[in-house]
Amino acid sequence: MRANASQVLANGLRTEFWDTYAAVNNRVADSRLSQVMNLSVGADNRDHDFGYFESSPHFDLWKRGGEIKSKAMDSVSFNVPVYEWGRRVPWLKWDKDDDRTDSLMDVARQAGASAAKLPERMFFDLIQNQTTILPAVPTAPDGAAMFATTDAGGSNRFGVALGNLLSGTAGVNAANILTDFYGAIEQFMLFEDTEGQPLLGDDLMRQPFVIIHPVASTNAFEEAFLQKQQDGGSQASVSNVVADTAKRVTLWPSPRLDSVDTRDWYIFLGAPPKEPTFFLDREGVQEQTSLMEDNNSDLTRKSAEESIQWYSRSGAGIALPYGAIKVTVAS
Repeated sequence: MRANASQVLANGLRTEFWDTYAAVNNRVADSRLSQVMNLSVGADNRDHDFGYFESSPHFDLWKRGGEIKSKAMDSVSFNVPVYEWGRRVPWLKWDKDDDRTDSLMDVARQAGASAAKLPERMFFDLIQNQTTILPAVPTAPDGAAMFATTDAGGSNRFGVALGNLLSGTAGVNAANILTDFYGAIEQFMLFEDTEGQPLLGDDLMRQPFVIIHPVASTNAFEEAFLQKQQDGGSQASVSNVVADTAKRVTLWPSPRLDSVDTRDWYIFLGAPPKEPTFFLDREGVQEQTSLMEDNNSDLTRKSAEESIQWYSRSGAGIALPYGAIKVTVAS
């Protein structure tokens, strides 16, 4: 379908508002994305196998006169595909020539700029286990979804009941959010490596957290984490415990969550050993034009239909997500 330029062809058309949508800078990924997604993983094929060793054994008692104990390490592999992405914007040469705003090409090029949003759109598919942009959502290396109570073998994920999928306190308000926030911190601290030892150190709990929540919950989350004096119930107002303990929390309200559920939220370690998701970059954005004056297209020569198009190749995957917890909240 060609661009409909009928409304910008009139003689004497005023052009002060040609950039009504173009002026909105919504074609870039959110700056907070790099804290929860590794954006620097390159690719050189149509899919890639990744692997890692599980935890190495920990020290154990060596009884005098006996043999030192030995234990082999296991390994894990997982695969992430690369997909092709693109967009084409066509128009008639005559419409471009007669466009009184002289902005058709500038606005059309924003379609190519939207490629910068792909990592963010993929990320939200990964954490919500849905396919709004990805053809399929991969599992984590342990065979489970990104957020799960057990791994694919049925064992407690990360060695603790409920894994990284917690049931929160019913009702979205500041007090409940803070209760669940500290419940998530406790859960992080209970995670175990594959040898049954604590996985995450206390130092990680003193680093920033990133909380992604629905826009509908913005008031409650800002009250929980940003308001200095909070409701003490029957008592006088109390100070904010998060501020008092110098915990750093970055809030990320996203409308991408409101379309699914307006209560559930996610907490990420802001400086994890490994980001729980990653963007797999195979080929950056390429631009191609078909213009009559370039004489580079049979279709354009025959029909006067010009166009501009872009394509790229990339994918996204889930690493072992011990740096992320989902909190589900009942109404």
